[in-house]
Amino acid sequence: MVVIPAGRYEMGARDGEEGQEDCEGPRHVVVIARAFALSRTPVTFAQWDMFLAHAPAAHRPADEGWGRADRPVVNVSWDDAQAYMRWLAASCGRPCRLPSESEWEYAARAGTQTAYHWGEPFEAGRANGIDSGCAWSGTRTSPVGSFAANAFGLHDMHGNVWEWVEDCWNEFYLDAPDDGSAWCAGRCDARVLRGGSWCDPPRLLRAAARNRNSRGFRCNDYGFRVALSL
Repeated sequence: MVVIPAGRYEMGARDGEEGQEDCEGPRHVVVIARAFALSRTPVTFAQWDMFLAHAPAAHRPADEGWGRADRPVVNVSWDDAQAYMRWLAASCGRPCRLPSESEWEYAARAGTQTAYHWGEPFEAGRANGIDSGCAWSGTRTSPVGSFAANAFGLHDMHGNVWEWVEDCWNEFYLDAPDDGSAWCAGRCDARVLRGGSWCDPPRLLRAAARNRNSRGFRCNDYGFRVALSL
């Protein structure tokens, strides 16, 4: 886990940002009043398999033949991620959870306001996505931590797997929380995913890019990472 410091930032895409979509606005200031922790990488198959050893009735996701161990777990739904969090919280006695959408973007930006944590435009070899210039581009997940971390020490915030966050889906940021909390109103049958994946073009790997799906939907480019309230 990495401690993410308190701070403030502008959430959403800048006007004129290449790849910008309507759902990424309106841009607004979010204040993260308290530090929180976030896992350095998405949850891996090795970590999920440890969960299965203690909860044999839990979902057993396929690895698509790409390997397990240090590959990010895929084929898991938002509900599956919640089951993992309940087990992890009970095991370690700490308030483990999914990050909120605003916490996720704050952590992905790591003090920047550009489309990617390294700046812009997209640079080949920086992340795993379509036409991204890496060995896994457009074909499969990459082992977690295969690319340089951002300034907060987080890997794979751009690409590799879409990451479930806590929030319900809302088409725009009108009336969105501005304190870093999860938005638990709106279309709660659908939940938000962030970060883009191995099978998405660079425009969907931007820090501001958003996605959503049914809370029970599983896909071979959907994963998640762990947040911890401090």
